[in-house]
Amino acid sequence: MKNLLIFLVFCSTATFLAQDCIIPNGSFEDWTGNDVPHYWYSTNVAGNEGNANELADFEFRNVFRTPGKFGSGVELRNVSIEDLLKQKMGADWEKIPLAYREQIRTKSSFSSSIGYCVQKDCNKLLSRGMSDFKPLLLPISEEQAPAYLKGYYKADLKGGDKLWVNVAFLDAGYNVVGGVKPGRTENVIAKNTMDWVEFKIPFDYFPKKLKHIKYAYLQFNMMGKDFPSSYPFGIDATSIAMKYPSQEYSKVYLDELCFGGQGKEVSPDDPSLVGTTTGEGSGIGSNDDTNNNDEIEQRIYIATNGSDANSGTRQAPFATIQKAITVAQGKRLQGKRVTIVVGDGMYRQEANINSTGGSGLPPLRIEAENKHQAIFIGSEPITENPNWQNQVESLYMSTTANLHPDQKPVFNPNNYSNPMETMVPALVVNGTQLKHQQGGDLRNTANAYMYTPQQFFVNPGSSNLSNAAIEVSVRENAIAFTNGGNVTVHGLRLKGYPQASIPQLTAQQLPGLEGVQAEECLFE
Repeated sequence: MKNLLIFLVFCSTATFLAQDCIIPNGSFEDWTGNDVPHYWYSTNVAGNEGNANELADFEFRNVFRTPGKFGSGVELRNVSIEDLLKQKMGADWEKIPLAYREQIRTKSSFSSSIGYCVQKDCNKLLSRGMSDFKPLLLPISEEQAPAYLKGYYKADLKGGDKLWVNVAFLDAGYNVVGGVKPGRTENVIAKNTMDWVEFKIPFDYFPKKLKHIKYAYLQFNMMGKDFPSSYPFGIDATSIAMKYPSQEYSKVYLDELCFGGQGKEVSPDDPSLVGTTTGEGSGIGSNDDTNNNDEIEQRIYIATNGSDANSGTRQAPFATIQKAITVAQGKRLQGKRVTIVVGDGMYRQEANINSTGGSGLPPLRIEAENKHQAIFIGSEPITENPNWQNQVESLYMSTTANLHPDQKPVFNPNNYSNPMETMVPALVVNGTQLKHQQGGDLRNTANAYMYTPQQFFVNPGSSNLSNAAIEVSVRENAIAFTNGGNVTVHGLRLKGYPQASIPQLTAQQLPGLEGVQAEECLFE
């Protein structure tokens, strides 16, 4: 009788826990064929299950069924582009120039991922191209809004790789209403273990947004070592994976995934909302340009004489673009369109934003108060002795390749062999930014330079480099958005930022800006 009682208690507890989980197939028990679980999509490179054989003619997957914690689990494995090409090309692989083979060998793999999908044949749907991502969203109600995601994992991550658990909760318009709060680190897994380890990722919801929840988005992405350990929620992982590629042969195993608990909204006074308005009159970040009507555009100001302790109004502007964008992001998360107005003057600063909303947020516009009079400068005076050697008339050479301890970009020997991807330091002489030349005779090209990882060659025109004021780039960007979406920069002037090694690519690569739409900006 006692054993029967224990069994009944266990069954009732298991039933309760099962009802708590709202992820179908979270234990990966239901599969199609050998390697594709129902209700999940993966980054299959090729194989009949993904309909990719028509493109690659090679069966090469990186999501596999595996023994789990209790039943069947899933293995995410980074497969090697080098291995694929060697097997696919045979003897022709050896005909590829050694430099290109080395580049493939050192930086190329297929970063694995797996995400929830409401359809059983989601991989086939994705392989045909899909303009509507709704099949990737799990329908969910306010009553089901979870407080956490839990599960078990094992990991054999190479070279400092990480697993990013990308979770977001969306409304009917696909705007983010909740997810992993910025600053939390629980949704980035970096520790290797060959034992099953439980993880638990807590969620938060914005004030007055929980009642609008309609969908949940869940994806596991293999990322490189430079991926931040704390990442805001969002739904656009593709560009981020390209920016932080992971290593060959990294592996992660997952099982028993479960959305559980009952989520709650954060307080309007939560520290993560500092700099935003809540519609409750809390006074957080309030200013005379703020209006609680969501349809009215919010305006934030920065100026060279401002202070980040100010409120961001025209009368009390901020000092940095980083502060202004941080405040703007809070307003966008509440559904408000925002314009940041940049006053005239010179700004030696930068802003790097991992956006929390992706393309689902309302527009953000960053504009110069007077076109081209707000000048962002990415260079600083050199601090090293360049020992300029006058080769011939108007042509100088220095073997001091790093003119400043913080010189950007940092030389990367893996990328330098590919000029299409290579950026070089900017050089400013007596206030004039020189143009980088990929080749040719510098003697006939004034105000130009060539850079190699070992030296500078410079034609400064009429200037004498021995007593000139010289600056070199020390900042990558004035404004850089990752997963930003819907961000426009208008009328700024940008000077002294790293340049494309091929001059024709400079305009395409928007020196000083990244992840935004640029309009009428002046690049020098």
